[in-house]
Amino acid sequence: MKFKFMAVILTSFMMMCASACTNSDKTEKPEKSESTASATETQSTASTVSMPDPVPVPEGGWTDETIKDVIYINGKNLELPCTEDDLGDGFEIVPDEESDKRLKEKGSTTYELNYCGYNVGQVAKEESNKISSIYFEACESETSHNVREDYPDIPFSINGVTIGTPFSDVKEIMGEDFSDKGESGLISFRTEHFWIVMHNIDDKISTIKVFYHYKYVLNTCTASAHDPLKSNLKPKSLPKKSRLFLIIVIFSVVYIANIFV
Repeated sequence: MKFKFMAVILTSFMMMCASACTNSDKTEKPEKSESTASATETQSTASTVSMPDPVPVPEGGWTDETIKDVIYINGKNLELPCTEDDLGDGFEIVPDEESDKRLKEKGSTTYELNYCGYNVGQVAKEESNKISSIYFEACESETSHNVREDYPDIPFSINGVTIGTPFSDVKEIMGEDFSDKGESGLISFRTEHFWIVMHNIDDKISTIKVFYHYKYVLNTCTASAHDPLKSNLKPKSLPKKSRLFLIIVIFSVVYIANIFV
């Protein structure tokens, strides 16, 4: 009985060590001063990109043809679906083996999107390995109502509307179709093939999502109608070192228990 008690104590100690190991594997956040300096450099880079001025709202409202003509990234028209190269300088799709596997098995998945080293959102890819949707979000987290202080100026706009545009200006720029229609803080607009969603925090646009062939997205996702991209978010798993340590802990405990029982 005494040996079993010792085994339990040893197990608890090893699990505490495993927890500490897991925490140590987390990436440390850069110092705020370094983050601020890098953000300033990024904003300087974005400010050098020439973005077109807004055009008047088309007579009869926005259609597939007219809306795609006013979606710009890095100073040029963005046509979805597109490739990573079409996003232009500064944008990088973060490599991820789990997403690669999901794309191969399920035909669609999401990847994190960086701009000048900063995470600014996500992209969705389909079987063709082309980007079908793009998503920018300046919130600190999915549930946060705070805007990240280090979120960079990004060279992306829809008829001049971008992250940080006053929410009250969107209707004036984009017309009645882009009003919140009673859903406070949310704009959701659809054409035959495009679906554009915008959110606001403190009267400024904090999220812009552009889905192409959104009917396909809705048919393959189980998330809410407002956030289909969230259905493909990758679950966080333990780092490889922590998983290996836990396996060693389990085998050690079983071995010691067999010796003393």
